[in-house]
Amino acid sequence: MDFRLIVVCLLFWFAPAWADTMDRLDNINTLLYEYPSRALEEINKLDNISSPIKLSETDKLRLSLLRCETYLQLGENQAAINIARMSEAKAKVLQLESARPYFLNCMASAFTNFGDYRQALPLLDNSIELSRELEQAQSLINGLRIRGIIDTQIDSYGNASEDLRLAIDIFPELANQALNWSWPPLAHVRLSLSQLLAKKGELKQAYTVIENALNSEPLKGKVKTLVITQLAKMAQLNNLPNSDTLILNAKNQLPELGSAFELAQSYTQMAQLEYLRGNLRRAIQLLEISLNSFKKENQSLEIIRTQRQLAEVLLAHGMTDKALALMEKTIELGVSTSRYDELVICYQILSQHYEKNENYKLALKYQIMRFNQAENAYNFIKDTRLLQLNTKLSKQNQLVKLETGRSIASVNQGFGVKSGYLILLTLLFLALLFSFITFKAKQQAKRIISVPESNTKEQEIERLLSNSKLGGFPLSLILIKTLQVYRDDLPILNAQLEKLLREQDVMLNYSDEEIVLLLPYTKEKGTLKVIEQIKELMTPLLHGKKCQIGYSKMQQQDSLSSLVKRANIQQLRHSKQHKVAAE
Repeated sequence: MDFRLIVVCLLFWFAPAWADTMDRLDNINTLLYEYPSRALEEINKLDNISSPIKLSETDKLRLSLLRCETYLQLGENQAAINIARMSEAKAKVLQLESARPYFLNCMASAFTNFGDYRQALPLLDNSIELSRELEQAQSLINGLRIRGIIDTQIDSYGNASEDLRLAIDIFPELANQALNWSWPPLAHVRLSLSQLLAKKGELKQAYTVIENALNSEPLKGKVKTLVITQLAKMAQLNNLPNSDTLILNAKNQLPELGSAFELAQSYTQMAQLEYLRGNLRRAIQLLEISLNSFKKENQSLEIIRTQRQLAEVLLAHGMTDKALALMEKTIELGVSTSRYDELVICYQILSQHYEKNENYKLALKYQIMRFNQAENAYNFIKDTRLLQLNTKLSKQNQLVKLETGRSIASVNQGFGVKSGYLILLTLLFLALLFSFITFKAKQQAKRIISVPESNTKEQEIERLLSNSKLGGFPLSLILIKTLQVYRDDLPILNAQLEKLLREQDVMLNYSDEEIVLLLPYTKEKGTLKVIEQIKELMTPLLHGKKCQIGYSKMQQQDSLSSLVKRANIQQLRHSKQHKVAAE
């Protein structure tokens, strides 16, 4: 009886202690995005040997992850990479596979901050694949967000849009995850989507997205500063009357930032706002402060960006000699670090400057240099994608070899059959083979041999997807819902679609109610044109009902089923938007 009483008491004592630890770790996850310096203090308290709270191995691993994410917020990218590598190895030893994608994300994010996409992208692909396999919604959201940021930087807008919108759609799944690890706030993903839309020139949509981020959830500290600054910038670019008020609000948020690195980043953003307003002197002051901070922190990528921005403002302010000298230093640093995307912007600024001053010879020279760097940037990304693909293929080959080896081993283990049985089995096999060959010969005399259409179609699709990945050319999928079309009208629809498509396009009856079109060498703009043409030819067959069409863009990890799934999501999202607009 005494023993039972002790066990019950221990249970009542451990349960609140465990819940308290989980709550503290969840609070740190929120805190690191709002006040990273405070989050680091909390992590150090829990990690201290004298801490009254004794953490389990899983809790210690999660604390390492939170430290890694905090280092990213504070600009300590190399420290984040080191801790992520060690912790991912520890997760393997502890057989905590669910923790691995989170550390891969942390490493990838650090490499992204360094501008090293060649190392970041394969890590993200592995992370996203693992997250899907292990049903880790938190790491999947973060992985998609980081990959969306990279694709925005390299002008792969279609892929970036799909990743970021999918990350937003998955957010409700966070509540279903059994064990919490780490996840970004929804405002961070919406911020990335707003920046993507702004880069595409869709300024009104960019403003709406970031406004929703501010209004849909309570924000504090650094997250609120980032969101308000982006909102102020979008209001300025959209010439909205509340832009001045928003800029003032953004400035009032600066005291919430707790480190020199965070302040330097915010000053750079503020300088952009002042430049847009024509306050060139104030923009120069802010950029010079930021530049000094980044140099102390040895942040090479931030130095390139800030110097380039400062040189542009100096040119606008008429300080040409100082601007050109600074731009020359920036280009040297960009060349030494292979920052082709930044070099493209630098040469564009110089070309526009000389064109404005009617020095067309130099303007042309820098425009050609800009084109060459853009080509280098494209080749760099293409090589990175091919490297990713080769890595995937080598992994698949290893798996095939492993499975083959296991099969051979199992055959060898069961090869202890007596020779008499072996001979009998061999004779039976030969007799069956002879009978089968005779039967096939008779069948062939009666009919013409033809390869089943479904097999050829499947092979054609697999070949098309494989070629798209290897060659790096765009490929689009259009999903047509035929539920609203009468069965008798389907042959008419198929015939009209075949006339519409090009020779290299592929049409497939994916199910009884879905037709799939694969369009190689087709970007989003071309896909939307084809969809409009399909809507025109389908309208007479729908008898007043709405056309249901979705589309998706090819990504390196895609299969036919994943492309169809994303097209379904896009179609449903589009239908909801129309429904809301109608209401």
